[in-house]
Amino acid sequence: MQTEDAEVKRLAELKTFLEQRMADLEHEIDSLRMLLEIVDRELAAKSFKKAQPPEAAEKEVAALRMIRSRSGSLLATMALKEKEARIVFNPEIRVTQDMRPFSSFLLRKVLDSMREADLQRVSEGKLGQSDVLSYEVVYDGDTARELIVKNYRDEQRLREIVNSVKWTLDTIASSYK
Repeated sequence: MQTEDAEVKRLAELKTFLEQRMADLEHEIDSLRMLLEIVDRELAAKSFKKAQPPEAAEKEVAALRMIRSRSGSLLATMALKEKEARIVFNPEIRVTQDMRPFSSFLLRKVLDSMREADLQRVSEGKLGQSDVLSYEVVYDGDTARELIVKNYRDEQRLREIVNSVKWTLDTIASSYK
């Protein structure tokens, strides 16, 4: 009987221990839940900011300009951003790479000259390499569809580019007539 009483006593102690341990764990779980709620609130407050209107996106919205001939017919459409001008030629005007006013005047004499002047200013330390004028002609087969000019930098240069494009396309268009 003595062993049976000792066993009952041990079982009772074990039961008390288990109940106490369960109570401690439940208390710990409650504390962890409260801490988790606090962390969730702080995380929500700090990571989710109110939406602000994107300033950079507003600057990147292109202003459209129509480039017209002396007679008023559409020669090209220009989408103008802060550092880039995309000039899309009128599809009715067929411009090829080997056409004289396009390659010899617009590309070589105007744009390449501007680029060379910029490179000279870079070598003199007056201009950063990332600010040098560059351009790309987008072709569809052998027909030029678009001229992309980057880093034109100021209104005077842009005006010179637009006037040169206008003269070039007007000259090409009048040669068709």
